[in-house]
Amino acid sequence: MFRLASFHRLVTAGCLALWVVFSVTFMLTLQPLDGPGDTALAVISAYAFLGAQAALVIGTIGVAHLLRDRTPVLAPIAAGLTALGGFGHAAFAGISLVQAAGGEGAAAAVQTVIAGPAGALAMVSVAGMILGVVVLAIALFRAKLGAGWIGVVLLGWIVVEFALSSLGLWAMLASAFLLFVGYGALAGMVFRSDLRDWMTAREGELSDRPADERQLAGA
Repeated sequence: MFRLASFHRLVTAGCLALWVVFSVTFMLTLQPLDGPGDTALAVISAYAFLGAQAALVIGTIGVAHLLRDRTPVLAPIAAGLTALGGFGHAAFAGISLVQAAGGEGAAAAVQTVIAGPAGALAMVSVAGMILGVVVLAIALFRAKLGAGWIGVVLLGWIVVEFALSSLGLWAMLASAFLLFVGYGALAGMVFRSDLRDWMTAREGELSDRPADERQLAGA
């Protein structure tokens, strides 16, 4: 039981850390969609973006599991909205890979795809991401784990990333910094959390029994 709980905790913390690493890599290697760019960097950027979505979704589901007893409504909503946003963003990672493989000749096709149904998908993805982070921040406030300030940082990241992107390089640097601090601290909070918070009530009950009784119970 303790091994399984430790595994869940470690995977959650690791995915939150990977989300930061992949996101910063994506920002540093991002190439323009409608112009020439470095093909190798474009491929790295697309794969980093794809990996970031998987890491964020898994990490957020893990955090929702940690907060399930403290915020039983907000935590799963945050996980669901984040998963919705991650799904849409993963689709755009595929579009970016197509462009990188096709070179400049694929730029027009990519723009056509983005102008079509993919444009609506992008709106849903962004909405899912924004609302997922906002609800997660509120859940951190309500959970009273001493992590309320992390929620403030995450909200600040949302504002910079999605409302102040016109500031160019400064917005990118500020976004990367807030992302690193917010999700890095969240990963640390998860890693330091009590293993009992990762167990079901049944597992917690069995863990309190002597070792011989746990073996008889199949623990």
